[in-house]
Order: sequence, then C-alpha cells, then structure tokens
Amino acid sequence: MKKISLIIFVCITSIGLLQSQTIDDALRFNKRELTGTSRSLGMANAFGALGGDLSALSINPAGIAVYRNSDFAFTPSVSLNQTKSSFLGMNSKDDKYAFPFNQIGGVTTIRSLRDKDKGLISTHFGFTYNRTADFNQNISMLLGQKITDNHEMGQINTLLTNIMLDANGYAPYELEDIENGASQFDPLHSSYWAYETYLTSLVDGEEDIYLSQYHYTDSDRPGEIPYRNFNGIDQYNIIERDGYGGEYAFTFGANISHVLLLGASLNFQTYRFEEKESFREVNAYGFDPAYNEDLDYYDLYTNLSQKGFGVNGKFGLILNLHPIRLGAAFHTPTFYDIDEKFDYGMESFFKDRFTQRWLSSYRFDYSYNYRTPYRASGSLAMVLGKIALLSLDYEMTDHTASKFSPKNGFATYFDQLNRMVDEQMKVTHDFRAGVELKPIPFFAIRAGAAYFDSPLKKEYTDKELTKWMATAGLGIRNKNFYFDVAYALMISDQNYNINANENSLSHPHLDPLYFTGIELNNRQHQASFTFGWKF
Repeated sequence: MKKISLIIFVCITSIGLLQSQTIDDALRFNKRELTGTSRSLGMANAFGALGGDLSALSINPAGIAVYRNSDFAFTPSVSLNQTKSSFLGMNSKDDKYAFPFNQIGGVTTIRSLRDKDKGLISTHFGFTYNRTADFNQNISMLLGQKITDNHEMGQINTLLTNIMLDANGYAPYELEDIENGASQFDPLHSSYWAYETYLTSLVDGEEDIYLSQYHYTDSDRPGEIPYRNFNGIDQYNIIERDGYGGEYAFTFGANISHVLLLGASLNFQTYRFEEKESFREVNAYGFDPAYNEDLDYYDLYTNLSQKGFGVNGKFGLILNLHPIRLGAAFHTPTFYDIDEKFDYGMESFFKDRFTQRWLSSYRFDYSYNYRTPYRASGSLAMVLGKIALLSLDYEMTDHTASKFSPKNGFATYFDQLNRMVDEQMKVTHDFRAGVELKPIPFFAIRAGAAYFDSPLKKEYTDKELTKWMATAGLGIRNKNFYFDVAYALMISDQNYNINANENSLSHPHLDPLYFTGIELNNRQHQASFTFGWKF
C-alpha cells in the first residue's frame, strides 16, 4: 500500500513494542466515515447546512436548532465488505458481513410559551450515538501456487522447510531456552513454534535433526529424509480485521429569529480495532505419500488489538436565508487514550478436522495518547419548499496536526514518528453532495455521492488512498412516524506491501517479491434502516 514505514522488519520475531505505532495507526485513528440515519446516508451525509436529522448533529451541531419538535430514532444496518487481490497474475477474493448499529438517539425541543418570530425562538438538547468508522474486513492474498522445494538444487521455496532447516543443530530444549531466555527476538522462535505445533519433529534416533510435515521417514531408506510435497502447496497472506469507531454526543442548540441557528456539542469517542495477519501455507493438492492426519494448513501470525477513548468538541452555525442555507462547523481534535496489545505465534490445523495446535509467544501491552487533527467544514443547501432539497458539503482535515504522545518514556521514537506524520501526511479536502425529491408529500427519493481525499502525499504512496461513495435511499413519513432505507457503496483501491508495515507479518525467508505491492480492490456495501418517531 505504501512506502511509509519507519523501520522495515527483518523478521517477524524482531517485532517489538516500539514498532507498534505507525502512520497506519494514524490513518485509522483519523478515519471518519459517518453512516448515521438512513436519510442522511441516502444523501451521502451532505447535511451540514440542512440539519433536522440526528446524524446531521455529528456533522454540524447547529443542525439541532432546525428541529420544531422532539425526535427519537434508531438505525440498524448490514454491511458487506468485499476485497479482491492481484499479485503476479494470481487473483483471490474474500469478504466479511457485519451487522453494525449505525445510530440511536433523540432530541428535545423547548419552545417559548408564546409563538414569536424574533429573538430566541427555541432551545434544544440531544443525546445521540453515531458510528463513525467500520474496520470489518477480510483480505486473502494468493502469493504462490503449487510451491515445492528442490533439496538437490538447493531451492527451498516453502517457509516451513526453511523453518525446519533453521532448527537443525538445536535440540528441542535449546529451542525452548531461546524462546524463554534472553534472546527474545531470535529468529529461531518460529522453529520452536513449529516443533511445538507438530509442524516439525525429530528424525528417529536424532537429537537435533528435524523433518517437517513436507517430509516423512522410510525404514527402507535409513539416513534419508524423503520429501513428499511433490504436488506443491499454496501460499497466502491473510488479514482479518474487526472493529468500529463510535461517537456519543451531548448537543445543545438555539434558534434565533429562524435565521441564525447555533449549536455546540461535547463528544465522547470510542475506538476498537483488532487485526490478525497470517502467512499461510495450505496443503491444497495432497502429499505423496498421504496420511489421514496430514497437515491441512498452518499460520504464522501476528495479532494487534487497540482500544481507545477520547473526547472532543464541535461548534457550528447555520444561516437560514430562504431558500438558501449556509452552514459552517469546526471540530476540535479528539484527545485519545489508547491501550494496545500485540502478540505473535503459530497455529496448525490437520485434515482429521479434530486436531489443532496453537502456540502464542510474546505479548506486548502498551498505552499512549493520540491527538487527531481538527476539522473545518462549510455547507450550502437549497430548500425548495416541501418538494426538494439540494445540498453540498466541503470538509477540510489537517492530518499533519496529528500527534502521538508517550505515557511511559520512548520520547525519541515518538518524536521520530511525529516528524513522519508531519512530512508524509497532508491536508485533505472531502466533498459530499445529496438530493432529496418528494413526488408526493409522504414519500421521498434520495441520492448522493462523496469523494474522500487521500491523507498521504503522492510521493509516499504507491497508489493514492482516495475513496468514492455513491448512495441512494427512500423514505416514508406521516405526522408522528417515519421509516427510511438507504444503500451505500464505497469504492477504494490500494497496494499492500507485506514488509512495509511495522504491524505486518514478516519473515527472513519470505520471497522478496512479496515486498512489491499486492493490488487490493475494495467494495464496501451497506444497507441501513431507520425507525423514527416525532412527538
């Protein structure tokens, strides 16, 4: 995906505590892809100048002052994230369903006892939850097919055979001493894991010579270690991601003379991200000779888990100049407290479907602070009576203002990382546009489109991380109840480099070709359904 790493790993076991924070983390922490109500989503969330929607409060808190009544709504959804990969002519695909809750919340409107057109017309208070990011994704990258080894020619192409050869000369107890001793980052970790997960074993009568699942013993061939992976194995890089970003907002607003609408909010941000990345070798074609309990596949993996809690403020205004509305909003940085866990290990699965061997090695726990960039937005909308709405939003985000801060030392590393952020990230310019038509008073048709700018400068990425979104929606409403449905399609492409990401899987025996970009095409589909009541 990028050429932005501070340190490119030499091997998986050199992954340490300090390498866990990267620009990839900054990209995730800064990610803001509001979903919200189906009405807002159906118009690509171009609601900065419109207001009157529970998700619009997250864009411009002044939108709360558009309400004339109190309101409550919730929005369940279903999403499908599809990813295709392409590497040296080999293609693969994977997907993941999720059922996130996009939003829930309500607004209370307090009006003057006497109807009036000047001065303070009404005040408003709202409490809402809106989902702001979706990390759910499965990626399967096919890196090699029918891969075999040629011991006679010295061509060792499978990772497991390389791990087996690394172990030769070390007795199992010596490998265990390396695992538990002072050599915390020794490459022989993977040799110990392979032995403990039954991927390798000692040759009969030997104390420090091993064979792998790709080999076997033959009593008729003493002194030899016959090879049986003649049909070859397939190699993959697998990424499994899970998590969300969310926002709990307390919003206050005031309507002044039906012209100036003001709003402010105090927001509590939640963040959860989990990622497991595995280099996998699959026995797809069968060994020769084959046994009932042969290896199915094994994973050499890393796990990353991040949880965060933060706070920020938002301020906004809307000028209601019938039929034009102008909106502006400012979002302060979010100040996050991040807890991070990281571990790595190996697991094996066998064809009898009952045998699974798993071993996890060192775990790292670490906490630090992170400050997201501030955001500023401007909006323009046209309200054509009760027939149509047209809206356009612009948002600027200064990603160079992002900052990592240590809690427990390591200031030098964080200073280097923050210099990278300043050097390689940039100011982004995002655009959203939406339209709503009402052919009849109680029925609405909606459509929208959005463009999300790449937060990385061109010279630091193989492919710009821009995203496009197209949306559509329908809605029905009467005096007290409304129901909306929306569909959104997000399109993005990137190049992924296995060893260009400090949180990524690496190993000294992985083919250097894997360091080149693996092309990923992502299509994220979402359908949401809002149930709302006015009172």
